[in-house]
Amino acid sequence: MTVVRHFVSMPALRAVLYVPAILGLLILANIALRWSLADVYSTQVSHHLDTVKKDSSNKNAKQWRQARQQLERTLELRPAYARYFELAEAFHQKLDSLEFRKDPLIQELAWHDNALEALNYARRGLRQTPSWPYLWNRLVISKFLLKQFDNELAGGMERAVYLGPWVQPIQYGVAILGLGYWPNLQDTAQLHVLQAIEQTLAMDQINHSKVYDAKKVLSSANFSQACEKQAKNSTKGQLYSYCP
Repeated sequence: MTVVRHFVSMPALRAVLYVPAILGLLILANIALRWSLADVYSTQVSHHLDTVKKDSSNKNAKQWRQARQQLERTLELRPAYARYFELAEAFHQKLDSLEFRKDPLIQELAWHDNALEALNYARRGLRQTPSWPYLWNRLVISKFLLKQFDNELAGGMERAVYLGPWVQPIQYGVAILGLGYWPNLQDTAQLHVLQAIEQTLAMDQINHSKVYDAKKVLSSANFSQACEKQAKNSTKGQLYSYCP
């Protein structure tokens, strides 16, 4: 019986080994390129929003359409990045504010239901990154603007407050919005507002900020109602000392 042996040459063996490595490097390079382009587009959208924040008349319909295209391209290039969904939510919130003011620009653009669009972007982002407190905060803001005082709002407030305990804009925002709509909130949501007030007061003592001034929280029209709620709570925190 004759045994035939096949020998693979060393160059051919190296080629077989190198091909997967080369393909892997090409895939990584493609991902890096896509992410870099997404960052460029998102920076342009952020600049657009910053400019509009200073003066909404600075941008015309053509520039808004271009910014929206850049936003959509950003999400296509990197669809699983929480910050970009946060940016998309903020983009549509700004459009909603123009819609609320009946700005002629909105009529020209013919973009409507922007508050719902903003909320949906927050939801989409949270499905990708449920641990990102800033997106929970954006969802909470959208829910308040839509006056949807439901379980989703209460859950969003809980996650925002819990995941961003020392993020001043989040805690302050939940405290101010929660106090502003206090009578409309569910019982659990009111408890999250109390926690946000506690954190706001604590951070104000550590690092006072004019932007997130705790005095605005204490001077809220519904602060006394929050104190009544706190009095029924078994845990007496820092808030208790500020109540009459």
